[in-house]
Amino acid sequence: MKRRIIKVIGLVTTMVMLASNIAFANDEIITSSSSEKDSVNSMIEPRSSYLASGISEVTNKGEGVLGIYADFTSYNSVNWACLTVRLERRKGTSGSWSLVDTFTKEFFAADKPNGLLFAGETAFDVYNLTTNYYYRVRCEHKVRTPSGSYETKNTQTDGVLLTDYPVFRSVGELK
Repeated sequence: MKRRIIKVIGLVTTMVMLASNIAFANDEIITSSSSEKDSVNSMIEPRSSYLASGISEVTNKGEGVLGIYADFTSYNSVNWACLTVRLERRKGTSGSWSLVDTFTKEFFAADKPNGLLFAGETAFDVYNLTTNYYYRVRCEHKVRTPSGSYETKNTQTDGVLLTDYPVFRSVGELK
């Protein structure tokens, strides 16, 4: 008898769960004119008219060496851009970070063969750092628009443990 009651309760619970997932559709069809759609779409603006993306990375290369990479891309050509990379080290177990060094790389449209600046990148290694600490990169990706205003994006990596021993990589990563 007890088993039969448990089965009935289980069956009722299953039916209630299935019934709660039923959706009812409205018979009414909502239409709008194309002019209404255009006015709504014209009010939606992208976050940026020029700066499309910015990426920053930090890699433990082992033996006290960090690899740092940062880039930017823009939707439209700009005259000037800058990547400001801040390398930080975590202080013990407190969770706070302290600035180790700042690296700046500027890009100019005049330096490009066609005079158009759409993207830029920087990649470098930092040597002689104190090992067995976590390091991270905070990067400011900045472009100056033709009107003279600036668009900026900030990125931040997770902390990576810098080791004092060599880091072995797969053959695919060495290319």
